[in-house]
Amino acid sequence: MSGDPDIREATLDDRAAIGALWQELMEFHKPYDMRFRHMKPDALDTWLEHVDECMANDEHIILVAEAGGELVAFAMARPGEDPPVFDVPLHIYVTNFFVTAEWRRRGVGQRLFEAIAERARERAFGEVRLSVAADNPISNAFWREMGFEPHAVHLRKEL
Repeated sequence: MSGDPDIREATLDDRAAIGALWQELMEFHKPYDMRFRHMKPDALDTWLEHVDECMANDEHIILVAEAGGELVAFAMARPGEDPPVFDVPLHIYVTNFFVTAEWRRRGVGQRLFEAIAERARERAFGEVRLSVAADNPISNAFWREMGFEPHAVHLRKEL
């Protein structure tokens, strides 16, 4: 493994590698969320179309961590919205965040999150929000280390 990965803005040249990381992310979530066990056959193509739309939107943040010419992590965030009845700070919502297993616990995730937070502050966002599967101990521990605390409980019931 090479030294510390470089954190940078994603480019269209990163599209395929981001797609491969996204597939790893989906596999990672399967034990924690049933939805990830029922992906559509064209899920990757659909998701990459979404990535294209996000890359074309200056309000979105898409970052990658690159080591030795290979992407080892990526993160995506978009502006969030609260109903107009609340006087709360604007927030950025992290929609995707993944570090490959071999690069976890080496500071890559922290650096990637700090880069998101820096860009969010530059854009006058006052808060970062995200969702984590309740039964996902790895991600819950990471986000707690980053200073996050629970703010809502999402419930579901299959019918």
